[in-house]
Amino acid sequence: MKAAVWKKKKVLELEDVPEQEVGPEDVKIKVEYTSICGSDPHIVDGKLPVSYPPRIMGHEMSGTIVELGERANTKGFKVGDRVTGNPVRYCGVCDYCRNGLEHYCLKLAEYFPPGTMAESVVWHEQQVFKLPDSISFEEGCLTEPVSVCLRGIELSDIKEGSSVAILGLGGIGQILLQLAQLSGASQVMVADPVESKRKIALEMGADLALDPLVEDMWATTMKVTGNRGFDTVIEASGNTDSAKTAIDMVGKVGTMVYFAVYPMNLELPIKPFDLYSRELTVRGVFMSPYLFPRSIAILPKLKLRPLVSKIYPLDEVVEAFEEQKRGQNIKILIKCSEG
Repeated sequence: MKAAVWKKKKVLELEDVPEQEVGPEDVKIKVEYTSICGSDPHIVDGKLPVSYPPRIMGHEMSGTIVELGERANTKGFKVGDRVTGNPVRYCGVCDYCRNGLEHYCLKLAEYFPPGTMAESVVWHEQQVFKLPDSISFEEGCLTEPVSVCLRGIELSDIKEGSSVAILGLGGIGQILLQLAQLSGASQVMVADPVESKRKIALEMGADLALDPLVEDMWATTMKVTGNRGFDTVIEASGNTDSAKTAIDMVGKVGTMVYFAVYPMNLELPIKPFDLYSRELTVRGVFMSPYLFPRSIAILPKLKLRPLVSKIYPLDEVVEAFEEQKRGQNIKILIKCSEG
C-alpha cells in the first residue's frame, strides 16, 4: 500500500509499504481522509521529539472498516462502518489509566500505533469509534483535534457569561472558538495575522478579530473588557512572542491556557507575585483523556467543513506538507483512498 513515510530529519517520502497484519482485537480501516496536524511538519523537521523515524505520519483520520479481528466485537462494529479513531492506545491497567489520567499511560510508547497517512491502517478496537450518519468523512477526520480542544475547554474554566480571548486561528483555534461559545462564553475575541482566518472566525461568531502584528492586543483587551482583562485567554498559535504576552490579557482570578506546542527551551517571564496578586490559574493541555465519546457526540453541533482549506491526494502529500508550512490554511486534508 502507499504511505507517507518520515524517513529521517526533514525527509518525507511516499512509499510502497507492506499492509499491516490484523490481530484478534484489531480493526483494519480503509483511510478515506487524514488531516495534517500543526505538529506534523515540526515532527518531520526534528523539532518535536515525540516519535522517531522511520514512521508513517498522520493521526487525524476517517475511514471505512474493511476487516475485523475475531475478538474485535465489543463495540458492535461491522465491515462497512464509517469510523474515526483515537491515535493513542491505552493499557487501561496502570495507575494513570485507573485514575483518570490515561494520557499518561505507562505503556504509551509500547502501544504507539501506525500512522494514518496511508491507504489503510490497523488499530486496536479500543481506539476506533463510529461516526454519526450526519458527519461526512471530511468532517469526521477532525474528531481528534476536536477531542483535544474539548480537553482545553475543560481546563479553561469557561462559564456562562465568560469573556474569552483565543490567540491563533488554525484548526485548533477555530474549534476552540466554537466550543467556547457552546460552553456559554458571551464575548470571544480572536487574533491571527492571516486575514482569511479572521474572516472565517467572524463567520463562526467571534465578536472581534484582530491582527496581532498591527493592533495593540493589551490596549484592545482593556477597551473591550472595561479594563478588567479576559476571564480566560487561550494561546493556540504557538508563537513565542504571543506566549510571552498573552498572560497580560488575563483578568484577576482568570485562567491562562497554553494550548500550543512551544519550543522545549522557551522560558516565559511569569512573575510569581503577579500570580499571587491576581490569583491567576495557568494551565497546559496534553492530549484528550476519555473524551472521544463526548467528541463524537458533539460533532453535529460544530461547523467543521468550512475549516477545510485544501484537499490533496495521497500522491501529493509532500506538497501538502510544504503548503502547511506556509501557515495560510486552517486545515489541509489528504485524500488517502481513490474514488
